[in-house]
Amino acid sequence: MKKILNATILFLLILFSVPSFSLNAQEVQKPENEWYELGAFRETTYYRTIKKWNQKYNAINLDNELEFDLGPSQALPQNAGLVFTFDDNYNYVELGKDKSLDFVVEVNQTGLYELGLLFKAADNYTSEPYVGFKINGEEPFNEISNIALEVFWTLEEREDEKRYNRYGNELLPYSKAKNEWVKHYLNDTNARFVHPYKVLLNQGANIVTITNHSLDLKIAKLFLNNTKENITYENYIAKYKNEAVVEDISKLEAELMTEKNDIEIKAGYYKDPGMTPNAYKNSVLNMLDGSSSSRGGSKATYSFDVEKAGLYSISLKYLQNKLNGLSISKAIYIDGAIPFKEFESYLFPESKKWVNHTLNNNSDEYKVYLSKGRHTISLETTVIHYNDLIERLYVVMDKINTLGLTIASITGSSTNTFTDWNIVKYLPNIVSDLHAYADEITAVYEEINQMTGKEASEVSSLKVAAKQLRNLSKRPNKINLKLSQLNSGSGSAYQLVGTAIGILLMQPLDIDTIYLGGSHKSLPRPNANIFRKFWFSVKSFFYSFVDERYKVAGSRRDDVLEVWVAQSNLYIDIIQSMADTEFTPLYGKEVKINILPSTQKIILNNATNSNPDVVLSIDSWEPYNYALRGMLEDLSKYDGFDDVTQNMYANLFTPVIYDEGVYAIPETQGLNLLFYRKDIFEYLDIKPPKTWDDVIKILPILQSYQMNFYHPLGSESSYKNYSATTPFIYGHGGEVFTENGLTTVLTDENVINGIQFMTDLFNVYNLPLQVSSFFEHFRSGTLPVGVGTIDMYLQLKYASPELAGQWGISQVPGFDRNQDGEPESWTTAYGKSSILFKSSNMKQDGWNFIKWWNSTETQIEYLQNIKMSLGEKFLVIPANVDALEASNWDQEIKTQVGLAAKWSRIPAITPGSYIVEREFSNIWNLVVIDKMDVRVAVGKSIDVVNRELNRKFEEFGYVKNGVVIKEYVVPNNDNIERWVRGKKND
Repeated sequence: MKKILNATILFLLILFSVPSFSLNAQEVQKPENEWYELGAFRETTYYRTIKKWNQKYNAINLDNELEFDLGPSQALPQNAGLVFTFDDNYNYVELGKDKSLDFVVEVNQTGLYELGLLFKAADNYTSEPYVGFKINGEEPFNEISNIALEVFWTLEEREDEKRYNRYGNELLPYSKAKNEWVKHYLNDTNARFVHPYKVLLNQGANIVTITNHSLDLKIAKLFLNNTKENITYENYIAKYKNEAVVEDISKLEAELMTEKNDIEIKAGYYKDPGMTPNAYKNSVLNMLDGSSSSRGGSKATYSFDVEKAGLYSISLKYLQNKLNGLSISKAIYIDGAIPFKEFESYLFPESKKWVNHTLNNNSDEYKVYLSKGRHTISLETTVIHYNDLIERLYVVMDKINTLGLTIASITGSSTNTFTDWNIVKYLPNIVSDLHAYADEITAVYEEINQMTGKEASEVSSLKVAAKQLRNLSKRPNKINLKLSQLNSGSGSAYQLVGTAIGILLMQPLDIDTIYLGGSHKSLPRPNANIFRKFWFSVKSFFYSFVDERYKVAGSRRDDVLEVWVAQSNLYIDIIQSMADTEFTPLYGKEVKINILPSTQKIILNNATNSNPDVVLSIDSWEPYNYALRGMLEDLSKYDGFDDVTQNMYANLFTPVIYDEGVYAIPETQGLNLLFYRKDIFEYLDIKPPKTWDDVIKILPILQSYQMNFYHPLGSESSYKNYSATTPFIYGHGGEVFTENGLTTVLTDENVINGIQFMTDLFNVYNLPLQVSSFFEHFRSGTLPVGVGTIDMYLQLKYASPELAGQWGISQVPGFDRNQDGEPESWTTAYGKSSILFKSSNMKQDGWNFIKWWNSTETQIEYLQNIKMSLGEKFLVIPANVDALEASNWDQEIKTQVGLAAKWSRIPAITPGSYIVEREFSNIWNLVVIDKMDVRVAVGKSIDVVNRELNRKFEEFGYVKNGVVIKEYVVPNNDNIERWVRGKKND
């Protein structure tokens, strides 16, 4: 009897311990074809739009290109505000940023046309201009809303004295904008299609609206045409069957481009005796850097003279050891045109070592006819060979993601293993669907293998994804417990497929030499023999013992300006080269750049009076502590201070002000943004939040799908800095300091309300804690919205190609306290600064260097050098707004910086202010982690803050025995002009 009683009690305990749940079958039980498809936005991509058009319309055959000038368009009322000018032999309109031009285009037949534009970019451009098009008031496909117009840069050799840096390493040549009129047919930026984009025009008059998204642009004409299909090589060579084959070999060095269409394309250095040229001790430019031209659409052009007309073979000495098992595609242009179909997407096989490769069709070497005279050959990176496969993977990805969110909508936020869901009831085809997805992924993987004839191990993540999907199909009613394997984890099938897409979109090919003429057998050996390699290695090894590289710190000379930089070696090389080639000739002062590995070194060196003259790129919260101890120069006392700071937002200076002085010049600025997944928001029928009230309204919807909102307060770090906490204080009308900074503000009701709100977000509204990576959760969709930095933007742009077009950015949520529809979206984002030490014997030279470094011209060149040498993902946001506007940054980032500037507020630093930041963090932890009442937690901190502030103000002579003996004014946005005029941020 006792056993029966115990068993009954145990059963009841288990029964009632299972959480109750409610499921509204009417809400979730609907046919599978009624579930929203997350990939719906792809239905309006060009790939799918042109397929639909081709079924209904014809590409109109034009005997000649149609040309339209501005004449008929000038009379349109919508163009009334534009100025039409005749110059450079063209009637043109200069279109400013965000301005639009309507063009009248009349055609005789309804059908498909390729659309071209005659334009001229702003002088000395550093990036491609971006424009948007509408046809008769509508955007016919997604890509046309933001198209990069093709522009070119030529390479300009450096002067002999500027060609090498101080260590004998060859510097990249200058990239000079061509500043010419360009006729460009709209095409895919990533070169996924052979022909330009086509648009649908109606018979009669059509209005083509062009909106400029970037710097000023001159527009003169529109063109319509339809490119003929390229002929096959068989038909091409038949036209030249009587021409002689040229056996003489001409050689083009791949690093010596005539022009390029992307400023990032650059020469590189490969240390090997088989390269031309080569050096065992110094870096010499001797190849086209494949990584710099790996993006689709990257094109390098070479000019050459032909002495003898005839048929020439084309050979490349190349290396492709970055993508195992994958071939690299290049489109080959001769004199600006692809000569035959086989050159539209020529595949270069993987090679672990340098090889000579003569372009061929497996049986014969291709020949091109070249007349006597000047010619060009262009190599354009394409992904045409993978385009259909990538599209198929996108389809599968979208279906996987849709399935995951559909399951989440059925099961809600329940992950209880004791809850038995009959998922098959609502998704009867789920097992067959999972198998179909796995089969399609496997089929794509096998087709990739067939292209190369070997195992494409670089995209083996496709195999893993297919295996996971098949495993999930074995227990379909438990999939809600394994969504991390389906679509919501860093190792989910969804992300594994996305990783493969990212790899397929990159096409790196290092090229040493281009050979014209001869045959494969007559080419020079691509690699040095073993004896040359051995001797080269020996010399290089022994030279390494005397090679003076960039050191953390070295012995200094009295006549050399010593500059430390708190950046990596990647940036140091650029800064040193710019100092040597620009600053030294201008001011006659040699500069030595060294790495600052840690700010602790500044404190240690101060004791021995061995600090440098200048430090660049130091975190902007550091200078105050040095200034407080008399280590730094007040830069506001130097001539030219106003000139340097006039292009910077004044609020950037608040952390570097001490007493009456300004002790640093901001170099960069931070930027916080709201990131959101467009596809998921459309699925959930919600809009990006503008206020925190909006956030609270969408949280129940997100959380019902096992999603959430991310805020940096929920990161893994237990220390919650000002960037995370103060926006809530400011948003509730509070302050971080009193006017004189002597006492705490924690007793202020507005401050308490701000703290209450930022803790309620986690205690009441269940924002996630201990988030290890917002980026990974954003990719997977578990955190489809949240606050991140510019680093997040670059990660998404370059590390998540599978999300292209599916995410957006806006200002961080704010507080609409005035109920006027304009929320106060306060952000706190620190940057980097430049400082000058009081111990320097070359203060004026140091100031000249800081002034030069932060000037608009220098910062523009610096950003251009970063993009060209390192790539866009290494860019920084300059504090100099004019430099930012002229930089390579995407226009949407430039726009967001301007919008955020109005609500940017960086707390000042005062004696003992670290205790305020620390106690804000402690209060948050006590309330959120330990579940303490807000007012109790605040009360514990009041005495701690007041005691430490009083101690520090007394230590530095502002207070004595509790009496103020010297006034201290805390800088803030309202009084900042007392120290710095700067640029208005309103």
